[in-house]
Amino acid sequence: MRDEETLSLWDHITGECFDGPLSGQRLAFWGTQLTLVAAALAEYPDIILLKSDYKSFGSFVMKNVVHRSVNINANGTHLPPGFRNSMSGEIDGRLPYGTQGLGVMDDLNAGKFYPLDAIPQGGTIEDEWLGRPLQVSRGAVDGVLSAVWTDTNEAPMQLTSRWYGFAFTFPDCEIYAPD
Repeated sequence: MRDEETLSLWDHITGECFDGPLSGQRLAFWGTQLTLVAAALAEYPDIILLKSDYKSFGSFVMKNVVHRSVNINANGTHLPPGFRNSMSGEIDGRLPYGTQGLGVMDDLNAGKFYPLDAIPQGGTIEDEWLGRPLQVSRGAVDGVLSAVWTDTNEAPMQLTSRWYGFAFTFPDCEIYAPD
C-alpha cells in the first residue's frame, strides 16, 4: 500500500513503512472481527444492519473479468493470473499455500499461525506462546477464528489469512499443531 501524502510504501499486515520518507515507522492498529450476518444477529439480537447497494467499478471488474480468469487450485484458493509471479520468493512449503487460518503477531514481529482446521467449529484451544497463555476460538455460527491473551483478556494483533500471505511476512513463524 502507498500513502497519498508521502508516497511511502507500507506493509499491509504489520503496518510498517518499508520504503519512502516514513521508512521504519509503524501505523497504529486495532482489530476488527470478520463475521457473518447470522453470527452478528446471534450475538447481538438488537443490532441494526445496513447494506449498501453501491457497486464500485473494481467490484464489477473482479466479478466479471478477473474471477472468470482466476486460477483455482485443489483446495479452493483463488489466485489471479500472474499473481504467483509477483511474489518475491518461494512459498513456505510447511503447509499447503492456500491453508486458511489465523495469524497472531507480537510487537517484535514474531508470528504464529493457527490453521482453521486445527480448531473445531464452536471450539476453543488453550496455547502458550511467547510465555503467555493464549486462547484461540472458532465461532459456532461463522467458523471465524479469534484469539485473546487470557492473562489480560486483551486481543493480540491478529489476522485471518491464507498461509502463503502470513508466511511471507513472518517467514520463520511457528505453526500450531494439536498434541
